[in-house]
Amino acid sequence: MIVLILSFMLPAYSSPERMHVYQINNHDYVDCNELASVLGLDHSFDMVSRKGRLYFKNHYAVYGVGLSAFLVDGGLYKSFDTAIRKSGRVLIPEDAGEFVIQSFLRGAVIRRVSNLLIVERFHGEKTVPEEKKISPQQPADLVSFIVIDPGHGGKDPGAVGKAGLKEKNITLKIALYLEKKLKKKLSGVRVLLTRSNDRFIELSQRTDIANGLLRKNENGIFISIHVNSSLSNRISGYETFFLSPNPTNEEARNTAALENNVVILEEKSKSANKSYEDVDYIEAMMITTQIQKESSALAKSIQAGMAKHIRSFGPRGVKKADFYVLRGVLMPAVLVEIGFITNKKEARYLNRSSHQEVIADGIAEGIELFVKRYNRLLKITR
Repeated sequence: MIVLILSFMLPAYSSPERMHVYQINNHDYVDCNELASVLGLDHSFDMVSRKGRLYFKNHYAVYGVGLSAFLVDGGLYKSFDTAIRKSGRVLIPEDAGEFVIQSFLRGAVIRRVSNLLIVERFHGEKTVPEEKKISPQQPADLVSFIVIDPGHGGKDPGAVGKAGLKEKNITLKIALYLEKKLKKKLSGVRVLLTRSNDRFIELSQRTDIANGLLRKNENGIFISIHVNSSLSNRISGYETFFLSPNPTNEEARNTAALENNVVILEEKSKSANKSYEDVDYIEAMMITTQIQKESSALAKSIQAGMAKHIRSFGPRGVKKADFYVLRGVLMPAVLVEIGFITNKKEARYLNRSSHQEVIADGIAEGIELFVKRYNRLLKITR
């Protein structure tokens, strides 16, 4: 009788479900199709965008070939390895696969036996209400790289002022100044540019450059630099934006619409335009729930830094709007509008190397303060 009672009290697990672990170049992977088939998940993969999605009930996971960051139930998981395509298979790192299983199948036991991953899912009573269940979250990592994105370029001049002054040239010059200043201020932090010359880069490619640098134990920040324009030639000043589906005001909405117009220049047959479809928009908003607070803090820090250095024109504050270039960036990200090319006086300043360097000084100070605060806080909480 005692034996019967004890066996009754044991957790109720399913029969073991097995899937293969594939070793490629000394790294371990699981096949997404096999993962879905064995565990009864839904899986889709887009050959053009090279993005895949796994679904189970109210759970989801999004991955991209070449990326080590995985969006799982609104949280971010980072692996040391990237998702890959090999011999017709789409493979994700074994640790990422285990994280997805733990998130989708609460209470499941996962074991590695030789080249097999064995999963036993729990079928007992729910001990936590469904609405209170939270996916396991990976701790935040120290900022180890900064991506500077000079807006526009190549066939996309951006906003154009009088005498043919082009936004793309101003943003590149300031980005180059900023790169040098950050390398001096933040030793040990890598600083990279999405472009270092006059060339066209699609918005989704800028995002991919940043996301492609993410690894376990490494985080980054993304800074996109732009020049504003307005129907009124009296408006001047600088402002900093972070991503939100709800713009601060109509003016913020119009600014985002102007910057988003670059998609017209992108090839219709390529993946970039797919990146602005509804599903990707929803995914971008999901990740925002995790990183929006950090992006807001970064925007405030940069805006304060510019206010300390720029004296000729006034601050216009921190705002939020739906910029395509910020969608899907899996790290704190902001877009800085450094001034108005349509204001005659400000346009003259924007074309001066001395003023460009002042702007870079302000942005650099704001970034330095944010990174040091962010990293110090993480060290304290670990």
